[in-house]
Amino acid sequence: MVTGYEALLFVHVLAAVVWVGGGAATQFYAIRAMRSSDPGRLAGFAKDAEWVGMRVFMPASIVVLGAGFGLVAEGSWSLGTFWVAFGLGAVAVSALTGALFLGPEAGRIGKLIDAHGADDPLVQARIRRIFVVSRVELAILIATVIDMVIKPA
Repeated sequence: MVTGYEALLFVHVLAAVVWVGGGAATQFYAIRAMRSSDPGRLAGFAKDAEWVGMRVFMPASIVVLGAGFGLVAEGSWSLGTFWVAFGLGAVAVSALTGALFLGPEAGRIGKLIDAHGADDPLVQARIRRIFVVSRVELAILIATVIDMVIKPA
């Protein structure tokens, strides 16, 4: 019989795998698209990344956060425990970065592509900037996974 805690843990880990694994895969595709001599490939990838970010990564981040609160409530953890507080803070920073910058900026880039074309220097510069920010966000997420696994005191 599966306990409520185990069910929450499964949902928490599965959503984290989707979020962090998807973010890592997105970075590998971004590297390939940026190395391409076809600006349309990079622009198309940026539009796809925005779609996945808003429809997959954002919901996954909400599930990670909600299930994490559920795990704290069900388990023997407290919000004041260092590794829990670090994880919550990092997830909040990442979710806010996605919601307040990455998602909206990707939408703005899509509009710029439609208005000026994929090879416009401003479009290309903004695409590269958004990928740098998303790499920093991915590093924060990986640090959070390390934190959750090691659980430093």
